[in-house]
Amino acid sequence: MRVDLEPFIELPGHECAGNVIDAFRFGYRCKQTGVPFATVEIPTSMMAERVPLEASARMTVDGKIVVDAQLPSIDHSSMLADRSTGTSLVQLIEETLGGDNLRMEEATQRELSSLLQELETSIQLVKAVLADLPLPRFDA
Repeated sequence: MRVDLEPFIELPGHECAGNVIDAFRFGYRCKQTGVPFATVEIPTSMMAERVPLEASARMTVDGKIVVDAQLPSIDHSSMLADRSTGTSLVQLIEETLGGDNLRMEEATQRELSSLLQELETSIQLVKAVLADLPLPRFDA
């Protein structure tokens, strides 16, 4: 009997036998049933010590969020860099406020009010900068 296996990775915070695990879990599982065939768990603290990840996020002036990440190459002679193409702030807000996400995050009215306040403050900052910009000149 042939079994089709697929690789998988579970990030810290996954649940195993009713316990939340603070480890990365790598392995292979059966494609049909999802039952693990072989697994290795590496504690989060060990990954943090051994795999120096450098990551940063920034927002462009047109409202896109760009994430840059660097991991060491296998021989540690250089860094492997990855940069996202950018995701719009509106898209991130839509995903954050999606019904399933709000339920899974158990978002409270207080947290959503805080998000709203942060966004309103950001809007006021952009409006202030726009008001200070010189008007474009149109020479006839």
